[in-house]
Amino acid sequence: MRYLITGGSGYIGSRLVDHLAARPETDAIVIADVRAPASFRPKTSFASLDVRDKGAVRELFELERPDCVVHLAFLLNPIHDEAAMYDVDVNGTQNVLEAASAAGVGQMLATSSTTAYGAFADNPVPLTEDDPVRGAPDFSYARDKAEADRLCQLWAREHPERVMTVVRPCIVFGPDVDNYIVRLWLRNPFRADFGLPDQPLQFVHVDDVAIALILLLEGKHAGAFNVAADGYISVIEASDLLGLKARRVPYKLYKRFAAALWNARVTESPAGQLEFVIHPWVASNEKLKQTTGWAPQWTSREVFELTMRAKGKLPAAV
Repeated sequence: MRYLITGGSGYIGSRLVDHLAARPETDAIVIADVRAPASFRPKTSFASLDVRDKGAVRELFELERPDCVVHLAFLLNPIHDEAAMYDVDVNGTQNVLEAASAAGVGQMLATSSTTAYGAFADNPVPLTEDDPVRGAPDFSYARDKAEADRLCQLWAREHPERVMTVVRPCIVFGPDVDNYIVRLWLRNPFRADFGLPDQPLQFVHVDDVAIALILLLEGKHAGAFNVAADGYISVIEASDLLGLKARRVPYKLYKRFAAALWNARVTESPAGQLEFVIHPWVASNEKLKQTTGWAPQWTSREVFELTMRAKGKLPAAV
């Protein structure tokens, strides 16, 4: 099996490469990314690739002729240039899908996100793969993920003879994960109390995600699959673990303040992400379990705790 992994140098991609490289069924892995991986495993090679470059994507696919493409190239950390973010997350996905069509790729796996469902008051708890991906109007990451997700669904309908797997992980944490979500928890001086119901949160360990991807790839399981750890940890529970004191503030006023800080480039996250604090968006992992036999090693609470412990925010385990 020949794999081509876009975004293969990232923290999820690196874990996946580690697992695939150790498998006897793997013939070769092409890591296609804007930066080289930190280290090279057996059977791996690197190709410098920006998924925004349609011609370069098509040329690489035609050169390598992979049996399977895993599309992990996306921007997680929000940037102020929403057009550039859209170009990577949505146009980049479209470029990969078109190149896969032209090169006759028989198996595709693309990572979406549970944020693609959007955070809404009427969301069921938990969301299943049958629920629509609605995104979020004022949070570009979720909005773009929903659109890219729909592009993958459309590709699957246009190519019923091929395998398209859409993976929707919740928040991915782990000891060496470093992104704006981790930093939000590390830097928050208090918990904003909006006088609203406490919402559940989900986290999943990066290694559990890698195992889920392997099982889905091995079984050639088509369709959408949520990837989330068992159980929830609420916003208040997580804040209490870190010793964050509650401060009562009006939501609308706080959101305007958050928008001002984002626009002034003081904070890393746009105000739209606050909708994911006040509305439910947790997802069921039952389909993944029943289809593949996957079982997460860590619960949501354990993933949060071990990540915060690794960052020095919690005392070491005894």
